[in-house]
Amino acid sequence: MAARSLGAREVRALAHPLRLRMLEALSHGPATASMLARDLGESSGATSYHLRSLAAAGIIVEDLDRRKGRERWWRRDPERVGLISSAPAEDPEYDAAVAQLESTMIGRDDEALRRYLHQRGEGEHSDEWRESAFIGGWTVYATRAEVEELSEHVVTWLRARRKPPEARDPDATLVYVTFRALPQTPTAGEDPP
Repeated sequence: MAARSLGAREVRALAHPLRLRMLEALSHGPATASMLARDLGESSGATSYHLRSLAAAGIIVEDLDRRKGRERWWRRDPERVGLISSAPAEDPEYDAAVAQLESTMIGRDDEALRRYLHQRGEGEHSDEWRESAFIGGWTVYATRAEVEELSEHVVTWLRARRKPPEARDPDATLVYVTFRALPQTPTAGEDPP
């Protein structure tokens, strides 16, 4: 099923760093607020609150098959998690929600880069991982269709690596992957390197 575009309410629900981390954790399988709190180094009160916010926006659903007593299990709703596309015409609420989410995403990228550079400087990664890690960017001319094809390829590759712990390769390491394809207006006489 193709992902649908998210609305302002859903985008606003995602525009919180802890909610994004929780949603990523749920991509590996269902979890409780207590499990997420332990895995993310947060309080169960905080994870419970943010789980309810994600559920109210329809991004996650309770996994009733796993419920035991008061323990509530949550999972991503693959039919409800979509992509951010164009805003409805003249919708300032949607634009504000997207701006908030973009700010959160940029902050996450900056924090991941800062953490990696610090850990690299402290020698926390093996020589092999330091050689495999990548920071870079290119400027190219591409059509919208070509960028959509690239985005689809990247997302497909990433989704194939989202597995529960028992299904992961024992040599797998947590890797933060960021991807951007941003149209640019060239300055006079500029050509891609």
